[in-house]
Amino acid sequence: MNIQTQEPKAKFKPSGDEHILDETAIVTKSSNLKYFIELRTSPLISYILKIYSKANVNRTSVSEWLSLRNKPGFYKELSPNLNLAYADQRDGHGSQHWWKLFFNEDYKQDILTHIKIEIGLVKSKNSPDDSNSQYQWGGLNFRSKAEVRIAHALHSQCVLFFANSRAYMNLTDLPISNIDNKSQERVEIDFLVFYKQKCMILEVDGEHHQQPSQKTRDYRRDRVLLRDGIRTARFDASDCYNRPLDVVKEFLNLF
Repeated sequence: MNIQTQEPKAKFKPSGDEHILDETAIVTKSSNLKYFIELRTSPLISYILKIYSKANVNRTSVSEWLSLRNKPGFYKELSPNLNLAYADQRDGHGSQHWWKLFFNEDYKQDILTHIKIEIGLVKSKNSPDDSNSQYQWGGLNFRSKAEVRIAHALHSQCVLFFANSRAYMNLTDLPISNIDNKSQERVEIDFLVFYKQKCMILEVDGEHHQQPSQKTRDYRRDRVLLRDGIRTARFDASDCYNRPLDVVKEFLNLF
């Protein structure tokens, strides 16, 4: 199984559409292809050399090609049934980068044969996940396109943030906010943002937040977190999607 290149003699330059996505474009977590795996740069280079074995390219040229693309938003259609996306550098500065390789059934056995992974590490779009996220940007998972745009806008402002963070709230001594007398309750925060040595929450409120029952839960959660000194600013999801940078600038001014 070999793929032809446009310039086989000099640089590694595979044919196929290439995208550097910004806040106006979203990469779905499982692409349009059925399977995906995550792998570091070294095994990725080895596999690329295998499928481009007739292209007269070497490890150095592939490495140089990848080094220019190890940034959030990179997505390459190597072929209709084999796509490549940048994931992250999860092992810390100076470590190898991680990538996502998306593929269909016709590449599955080839990948299992030539990449040292177990069948259990090949995931499909129906693979179980511990989150309800549908979208990804920069190695982070999100539930909506609006959240992805806010993440990109926060990143563009060089702000430290955590996305979709989970924690437990202490509910003791809260006669109004804890009518069920629970000791604690799990909470999931859209964005926990640190700026000017302070932290605040940015919430992206979609249509379901307008339901009376959800409003009650939101008000209660905001009060409980405020008791611990963490304020919450809520923005409509349509504003977050259409004007993400304006939303982030207004949010940062609240600090």
